[in-house]
Formats: sequence, C-alpha cells, structure tokens
Amino acid sequence: MTDRDDEFQALYLALRIEDQKKYYDDRRTEYEAAHRQTVVVRNALLVLAALASVAGQLTGPTVRGALAVVAAVLGALAVAVTGFEALIGFPHLTKLYTDAARNLAEAEIDWTTRTPDADLEHDVDRVEEIFTSEIGQWGQLISEAGAEAARTADGVAARSPPTAAQPEPPTDGGR
Repeated sequence: MTDRDDEFQALYLALRIEDQKKYYDDRRTEYEAAHRQTVVVRNALLVLAALASVAGQLTGPTVRGALAVVAAVLGALAVAVTGFEALIGFPHLTKLYTDAARNLAEAEIDWTTRTPDADLEHDVDRVEEIFTSEIGQWGQLISEAGAEAARTADGVAARSPPTAAQPEPPTDGGR
C-alpha cells in the first residue's frame, strides 16, 4: 500500500465514516429526546385534564363549567401532541438513524482493520452502500406517508356530502 493509499484511507475514515457516524448518533439522540419530551408533555396534559375534571366535581356549578372547559382543552392539546408525534414518527426516525450508525460502526471496524492487500474499491463501495440504503429508507418512508395520505384523502372524500362544485353522481333509477 502506498503513502497515497494510506492518506486516502485515513481521510476517508475521518471525513466520511466518522463524520457521518457522528451525524447519525446526534440525530438518534435528538429524536429519542423529542420522543421522551412528547410523552412527558402528553402525559402531563392528560393528568392536568383529569385533575381539572376531579376538581370540577368538588366545586360549585359556575366553577364546574369552567373546569370542564379547561379539562376538554387540555385533553385536546394532549391529542394534538400525540398526533404531532405520530406525524413526525420519532421512534421510526430513531430506529432509522440507529441502524445506519450501527452499520457504519461495523464498517469502521472493518475499515480500521484492513489488510494492506485488501480491495480498496470494494471497501469504499461497502461504506457507500450503507449511505445508499439509508437514503432508500427515506424514500420508503416518504412513499408510505404518501400512501397513507392518499388513503386518508380517499376516506374523507368518500364520507363528504356532495357540493355544488362536486355534485352527486347520477343514478340509473331516475329514467
């Protein structure tokens, strides 16, 4: 192996593998924290809604109505937080970044223990394939989200009453 090959191997390890692995680890940590935060906020809102409901039972009629509204608003906010978390998909993103970081860690071990006669092109291709599969998972995630949105839109359209812009289709029974 020449000095140039050694330099390439060191640069590729530092600037491609280690840098990308750090990025994946940072994103994984970020999404794990976001998931924990949404769970804590949702649970706090639900507990506060329950406490407002219980307090409403122990008060007079005028305060009871206000506490009922507060409990309903807090429950709605908990649903909104849950919907937001489901929309973003923090656990799924955490898994995606964890898998990519784990695969890169394995590739890093192989990269640092390369023998002088190892096929450099093959080793680079292996690392780049990890990046390609991670990008492919993003494509799959987008496709799944698009399919889900289409199913939701079809379900809403099927339940929507006819309007002037979209009249009810004619039936054969009117002849």
